[in-house]
Order: sequence, then C-alpha cells, then structure tokens
Amino acid sequence: MNNKRFLFYLVHPAKFHFHKVQINALISKGYTVDVVINTKDILEELVKEEGWEYTNIFPKSRKIKGVHVYIAAFLSIFLTIYRLYKFCRGKKYDVFVGDFASVIARLKGGVSFYPTDDVLSAVPEQVVWFKPTHYIIAPVITDVGKYKNKKIGYKGYKALAHLHPNHFTPNKNVLPKEIQEKDYFLIRCTGFGATHDIGKSGISNEVLLKLISILEPQGKILITSERKLPCELEKYQFNIRKNDITHYINYAKIFIGDSTTMCTEAAVLGTPAVEFDEYFYEIEQMLEIENKYQLIHCFRTNQAEDFLKKISELVNTKSLKSIYTERRKHLLNDTIDVSSFLIWLFENNPKSVHEYFQDPKTCMERFKFNS
Repeated sequence: MNNKRFLFYLVHPAKFHFHKVQINALISKGYTVDVVINTKDILEELVKEEGWEYTNIFPKSRKIKGVHVYIAAFLSIFLTIYRLYKFCRGKKYDVFVGDFASVIARLKGGVSFYPTDDVLSAVPEQVVWFKPTHYIIAPVITDVGKYKNKKIGYKGYKALAHLHPNHFTPNKNVLPKEIQEKDYFLIRCTGFGATHDIGKSGISNEVLLKLISILEPQGKILITSERKLPCELEKYQFNIRKNDITHYINYAKIFIGDSTTMCTEAAVLGTPAVEFDEYFYEIEQMLEIENKYQLIHCFRTNQAEDFLKKISELVNTKSLKSIYTERRKHLLNDTIDVSSFLIWLFENNPKSVHEYFQDPKTCMERFKFNS
C-alpha cells in the first residue's frame, strides 16, 4: 500500500469526468483516495456506477432556496467549507484536488490543485479559489490573470482528460438499435440556472423549430434538454443516460448545443460541433479549436441567421465526418494525454511540480499522443 493520501472534491458531473481516469489510476496503484461530492444532477449516480467509496456532504443539494442567487452562493461557500473541514477532521492528506479543497489544504496542511478551463476575466468569481490554492491546473491557452505564477498549464483541453484515445473507446452498442445505422443529429439545450448563467441565453424554442426544419429531411433528431420543451418539440426529446452521452456525441452526424463543455467534447471526438450561446467568445480554448482546428463553429445569440446557415452548409457537405476526423488528428498531434500528465503530477508531487516549472515544454513532450 502506498502511503500518499489524496482528497478529491467533485462538485459537478463535469468534474467527475475530468478526474475519473486519474482517480481510477491512483486507486489501482494502491493510494488512499477519498472522494467527496455534493448532490448535483447525476453526479452521485456516476460515482456509484464507477464503484468508488465516497461521501456526499450535501445529500439534499447544496442550493439554498428563498434568497437571491448571489446571497445563496455566498452562504453556500461557508457551509461547504464547514462540512468539508468536518469530513477531514482527524485525517491527513498529501494532495487536495478541487475548489473548496484548496481552502481545506490551507487549514490542514498539504498541497492543493485547482483545475479550471475558465478565463479569470470571464468568470471572476474564481478568484475565491485562485487565492488559496497552491497550483492552478489549466490549458496553456487559458488566461488566469495575475495568478499565472501558480499555473500549471497543459497543452490540451479539459475534455481530453476523459476522451483522449488512450482512455476512451466509442461503443456503438450503447446506442439503441434503431439509430445505430442511421444518420442522426444531437441537440443539447442547457437550463441556464447557475450564477454564472445570469444574463446568458442559448438555443430558444424559436431557433429549435428552425433547426428542425433544416435537419429533419436529413436524418433523425435527438434533443437532450435540461429545460422543459413545449409540446410540439417533446417528440424529439430523447432520454439518454448521461454517462453514455459521449457515445451518442461520437456517432452523431452533427452536434449542436449551447453548452461549451459538450461542444468541446464533440470537437475532440471529431464530431462537427456548432455552438450557439454567449460563452465561447470569452474562452480562448474555444476560439483556438474553432480557428486553428476548425472542429467547432461558434455563434452568439444575435447571429441566429448565420448559425442556421452554417447548419445547412454542414448538412449538405459530402464526407463530413471524414473531414472532421482528419481535423481531429491534427488536434491530437498537437496536444497531450491530459490525464496521464495529471496522474504523474499528483503521484510524484512535489518532485513533479518542480520538474514542470523548470522546463514545462520538455515535461509535456513525454505525454504526447502516439497514433
């Protein structure tokens, strides 16, 4: 049994996916890995299916109802720190991973890592975690402002942590038989209910109806939505197990969404992705994937006409998937196996951290993809 102890605090299904490969690797190597979560969407279901032992410190959700969203967020911070500290009482960890975990590391000792791919200027509330954490883990291209001295930058994107070919193999058998051999289009509509969603919007019902008129003659339409759809759109809503969603994204002819996370997942899988929201232009990695690799096409909500025109263009492009598969190869050749890098970083800290800061470029080279 290895002596090093790790604490991962997972607050969202996206965090589960980002850390899944790393946690499994550390457990398999005999380290003590404690996983702490809160109730958020299907996070607990995903953790259970993975077979991990875990503790849910917010079994009834972390949301505080009846007060303004900013006040609720403020109160939630203090309650989370209290419950997480209480969980850690009497325990010693060498490495803390996660947002609130960085605060506990300062209180109890140990090294903390805060992974993000959000630009600080776009999500300024991150400063709450940037200040206490020892190291910020983020794509090289992500701007963390004045905290760049703390940044451990990796050549790649968050989605590559779980969707890199070294760790993810698409399985068509996950799909129902009736769509396995058919062209289908996958549309994702988010709920826009978080604090960072205030003033933001995405695919409206009006735009959805126009999308359907373009796509329906060309294949089956699957809509997965966090918000309630009107009656006339319900027949397109498809109940997809969320832990299978990446297989559906992989085999879709086109992925359309107002979720930056899922659009990035589509892009790194080589599925043509079209994003329609008010987020992408604030995120450097989205612009890089769009401009350098042409795997994603992004439109703001005041560009509906251009957005629909692009969908029509893609639908009528011959050998569409082959074109994007080649573009994906370019991306993979330029990036690294993110999870293998992080496993090495966590496992060998502090030596690995020192080695990284001495020569980041050489450090990255060992984790390049060998196709």
